[in-house]
Amino acid sequence: MKYLKFIQIKSMKIFSIPRILKFSILMIFVLIMMIIFSSRAAFKGIDIEPKMPELISANTLQPERSESILNLPVKIPLTNIQKALNLNISKKFSGTEADPTDLLSNDTLTYEINRKDLSIGTQNNLITFSVPISGTARIKGKVNLGFTKIPVSARTNIAGTIFGDLSLGIDNEWNIQPNLNVSTNLTKADVPIKNVGTISIRSILKKQVDKAINKEKPKLIAELVEKLNLKTEVTKQWNNLHLSERVNQDPSIWIKTEPQSVSFKEFDLSDGENVQSGIAIKMFVDTCICKEAPVVNFKPLPNLIIQDQIIDKFLINLPVQVSVDELNNTLQSEVRGKSLSVDENLKVIVNEINLSPLGEKILVKVDFKTDKGSLLQGAKGILYLWGKIFYDQESNNLKVVELDYDVDTKNALLSTADSLLKPVLLQQIEERLSFPLDKELNRAKDEANKYIQQIKLPPEIDANIEVKKIEVEKVVVTNNDIFLVLLADGNMAAILNLEDRE
Repeated sequence: MKYLKFIQIKSMKIFSIPRILKFSILMIFVLIMMIIFSSRAAFKGIDIEPKMPELISANTLQPERSESILNLPVKIPLTNIQKALNLNISKKFSGTEADPTDLLSNDTLTYEINRKDLSIGTQNNLITFSVPISGTARIKGKVNLGFTKIPVSARTNIAGTIFGDLSLGIDNEWNIQPNLNVSTNLTKADVPIKNVGTISIRSILKKQVDKAINKEKPKLIAELVEKLNLKTEVTKQWNNLHLSERVNQDPSIWIKTEPQSVSFKEFDLSDGENVQSGIAIKMFVDTCICKEAPVVNFKPLPNLIIQDQIIDKFLINLPVQVSVDELNNTLQSEVRGKSLSVDENLKVIVNEINLSPLGEKILVKVDFKTDKGSLLQGAKGILYLWGKIFYDQESNNLKVVELDYDVDTKNALLSTADSLLKPVLLQQIEERLSFPLDKELNRAKDEANKYIQQIKLPPEIDANIEVKKIEVEKVVVTNNDIFLVLLADGNMAAILNLEDRE
C-alpha cells in the first residue's frame, strides 16, 4: 500500500509539471503578440484618423506703438520770394523837397523814380536782390551870383539801382525773423545849370529814396513774414498727421499716427535757387488689425526744436499679411512624395502637408502613408502638429518651429503606431517647414508703398514718398493669419508750395 501511494504521488508530479509549463509558455506567447501588435502594429491596414483640432477663437492684433520720424526736407523757391518782393516794394517813388541844396536859394526839388522788376540771388547765405531804377527830377531856385540872383529851372534824367540783402531766421515759437537791408546807388542824377555848370543831386535823391524805402520796410517785412508763415503751413500738416486710416479692407488693417514733436533745420541758401530747410516730425505710429478705428489723441503744434541737419528719410512699422496659400503651394512642390526616415525599419511617405494659422499658433496637417517595406506597412492617415512661427534673420527664412503632436493625434498613435512618436520624425518635418521670404518681401514693399500713400498730407506739400528698404521686425500669428511686422525705410522729397494770398 505504501508503495502504491508513493507511486501515485510520483505520478502526479510527473504529469503536473508539463501542464504548468505549457500554460506559462502559452501566456508568454500571447503577451508577446499583444506587445508586438501594440508597439509594432504588425497588422496591415491601420488608418490613423485623429479628430481635427477645433478652431481657436481668433484674436486681434493689439496696437503696437512704435516711434517713427517723418522727415520732410523743404525747399522754398527763391522765385517765390522774388515774387513777394516785387509785389511789395513800391514801383514808384516821388516827392518834393524844399531847399535841398546850399547852391541854390529858395529852391525845390521834385522827382519821380520808377523801378523795374527785381532779380534775386544768394551770397554768404543771404538773399541778395537788385532792381534798376530810372526817372526824372526838376529843380527850381535862384543862383546867387552876389550882385544878382538868376532864376533857374532845369530838368534831368535819373538812373541807378536799388539793391539789398535779406537774411531769414526762425525762433522756437515759429516766428520768422527776416533782416532786410536796402540801399540806393544812383549813377546819373546831375542837373545842368546854364552859365553855372551842373549840380549833383545824387546824394539828395539817394537819401530821399532810402528814406522812402525804410519807411516801407516794416510793411515789407510783415508781407514777407506772412508769405513765409511756415507755422500755418506746418500746422496743417501736423493736424493732418493726427490720423486713423484703414489701409486694408480684408483683413481690416488700421494705421494710427500721433505726432509728438517738430524739429527744424535753419535756412540754407547754398544751392543758389532755393531757401532750403527741413521739418522732422517725431510721431507715435500704431498699427492694428482691428474692426474699429483706433482713437486718436490730438496734440497741438508744439514749439520748434532747432537742429543742424534734416535728412529725407523716414521709418514706419507696418503689418503685411503673408499668403498662406503661397506657402502651402511652395510646400507641396517640395514635399509631396518625399520619404521621411523614422528608423531603418520604418519610412513615412508624405502625400501632403498643409499649414493653417489658428489662434496664435500654426497647425500642421500631414497626410502620410508608410513605405511598403516598413513594419507599419499599409499604415496611413493624418497627423496634426502644433508649431510656432519664427523669422530666421540670418537666412531670411520664415520657419515653423517647436513642433509637437496635437493631443488627439498623440493618443491615436499611442494605441496604434507609437513608432511615429519618435522625435526624429518631427525633426524631419520641421526641417521642411522653411520658406524663403524674398518673394514675400517684394510684395510687402509694394503693400507698404500703397499704405503710406494713404497718409494724408496738406495740399501745399508736393511730396514724393517711397519705400526703399524693408526689414522684418517680427512675425506674428493672429486673427488666424500670418503677418510680417515690417520696418519700412524710405525717403520723402518735397517742395513747400506757398501760393499767393489774395
